Amino acid sequence: MRVYIGIDGGGTKTRSVMTASEGILLADMITQGSNLNHYGWERFQEIMKELFSSLRASLPPEASVPAIYCGLAGVDRPRVWQKVYEFIQEQWPGTMVGLGHDAMPALMCASGKLEGVVLIGGTGAFAFGINEAGKMGRVGGWGYLLGDEGSGYDIGRRALQSVMRCYDYRGPDTLLVKKVLEKYKIPSLDELIPIVYHRDFTRNTIAGVARLVFEAALEEDEISRQLLTQAADELYGLVDVLLKRLRFPEEQRISVVLTGGLFHEGSPLIGMIRRRLHDRAEVMRIAHPPVMGSVILAQQLSGDEESPGFRETLKQLR
Repeated sequence: MRVYIGIDGGGTKTRSVMTASEGILLADMITQGSNLNHYGWERFQEIMKELFSSLRASLPPEASVPAIYCGLAGVDRPRVWQKVYEFIQEQWPGTMVGLGHDAMPALMCASGKLEGVVLIGGTGAFAFGINEAGKMGRVGGWGYLLGDEGSGYDIGRRALQSVMRCYDYRGPDTLLVKKVLEKYKIPSLDELIPIVYHRDFTRNTIAGVARLVFEAALEEDEISRQLLTQAADELYGLVDVLLKRLRFPEEQRISVVLTGGLFHEGSPLIGMIRRRLHDRAEVMRIAHPPVMGSVILAQQLSGDEESPGFRETLKQLR
């Protein structure tokens, strides 16, 4: 039995799927995040070794692993890529190893090819792309201090600022005031201060406030609509710059894949991005988890002929 392993590793979680060449799902694991920039080299190695050990334990006795593909956050710099690649190769001797940015599996999963742009809108935000010649590039994603404009964190932070401006009579009324009071079960906004500045109020927590903005925008709150418009402009800007940097032909319609929590089903940002790119791109929301793309890339790396039931099995992933 020949087995392909695909891994999709981000800052929050790492998902690994192991599939037999015949299209049999052997393992589907979700473990902690594996972003090298977040955890550091030593902890990253520990996380990956634990994961690889669990994967090996799930292998049938007669199985061989011709290829593994890892789409990991934080490996887009050449020296880091080489270091991580050598580490994974040491862990899987005799197995072909594919390694790329965690946006690459999302691109493969949604568009079926490694050409186009992935726009990631979650706690952070950035665009990653690869052109027909195989040249890769990214724009944004420099973290909450240096960038991440248009991200969930950015929307949430601006929402809380708008609420406090309203409280100070420095800004217009907004439905977000009522929603924030209800969310944190506080009678007055001055009680928000110890909540926001507590050490447990993380960047992810602030990003979660973006949900209130989506809700209020649907209820025709003008401030919330402005916040989403501003976010859409920032997110569009990431893609626009990347299309120019990678020199995609202007007459070519590019696949732009939307992934991340900001692009949940029904999100108004999807339509806003689509309208801004209507003359340049085919904008699509990813329908399956990105790890599906990692498994496909592992299968392609192996050089094996794809079996009829292989992709049908992967489409069952949710």
